[in-house]
Amino acid sequence: MDDLCRIADDEAVDAVIVAGDVFDAYNPPAESEGLFYRTMTRLSDGGHRAVVVIAGNHDSPDRLIASDPYARALGITTIGYPKDIPARYDAGSDRVACVESAPSFIRLRLPRAIRPLTILALPYPSESRLRELLTEEIDDEVRATIDYNQRVRAFLDDGAARFDPGGVNIVASHLFAAGGTECDSERPIQVGGLYTVDPASFPAEAAYVALGHLHREQMLHGRGDVPICYSGSILQYSFSEAEQSKGVVIVEIDGSDARRRVVPLGGGRMLRQWTIEGGLPELERRLAAVAPGDWLSVTVMLDDPPSPDYMGNLRKAHPGLLVCNSRYRMVPGAEEISFAGIEELPLEDQFRRFVAMRFGEPCSEAALKLFLEFAGSSDDAAPGEP
Repeated sequence: MDDLCRIADDEAVDAVIVAGDVFDAYNPPAESEGLFYRTMTRLSDGGHRAVVVIAGNHDSPDRLIASDPYARALGITTIGYPKDIPARYDAGSDRVACVESAPSFIRLRLPRAIRPLTILALPYPSESRLRELLTEEIDDEVRATIDYNQRVRAFLDDGAARFDPGGVNIVASHLFAAGGTECDSERPIQVGGLYTVDPASFPAEAAYVALGHLHREQMLHGRGDVPICYSGSILQYSFSEAEQSKGVVIVEIDGSDARRRVVPLGGGRMLRQWTIEGGLPELERRLAAVAPGDWLSVTVMLDDPPSPDYMGNLRKAHPGLLVCNSRYRMVPGAEEISFAGIEELPLEDQFRRFVAMRFGEPCSEAALKLFLEFAGSSDDAAPGEP
């Protein structure tokens, strides 16, 4: 949060758009809400910088907009539901003012900008939140996909009719656009992924489309080649995002011309995912060189299983080692093991050979014990019983 505020100051940002998923849950802890309020207050620069926040699929719209009466005094606009009409406000020419509003639509006067900023801001448009837009229940999956996309497009086109031809016009929303790349840490927008929006559904009159939901920073293009950008999450939330650089997108807009660049964020823990071919010595060397705050998921290739004490001590020395999977190299000559004379060996040796041949790794004592228990149960069964 400190980094966000510093970047906004260093870049002399006129407006900040938070495109949803402020919180992870509908009922966030008080510490999270306090951090959010403090950060938005800092970003607003006492009302000299516009801040626009929309609800995502993780957020409770009602909780998010509860502070709106206070936020407006600082030039902060919060929109929780589709078709919400934000309240207008004006604290003087040296501060941000909302000079026009309509459903999911605001026009802002910015103290340091010549032109007004117009934002068509559509919060997470689930079917339930778009009851006014989706006027009937949708049962058929194919028709649901088509109808949802078409009606979202119609809603955006209606809002874009209010765009200022001589101003700066932006669309902000929280949804899944077709062609976007997902990580495994996003909560699905809808069961089955039915509610996907075609990039061509965004109005060509927009200079820029700012989207929330996907955690990977990425760019798509819509009608009239309008840039559609996911700025991505500000932290890595799963190992599917390991090594990803996180940042904020700075957009400079002159009429219909939008130039964007990513400014990296320096906070947060780095997630790393390694495959170690050199066994435990290589693992120890790499762990010694990693930053203390990093979190790691490691797969290490071994010839023999390490002792439980060794792994316990390794985790104590490196608490950031969250996942450590072992893989074993093929036992030399395992592929040549045959069953000749195997029936003469003790049962446990037969099973050890089978594991070595089938999986190319030593048989664990736990697996052997379980096998012998099953084998003993089978021996005790009466003739003809399974």
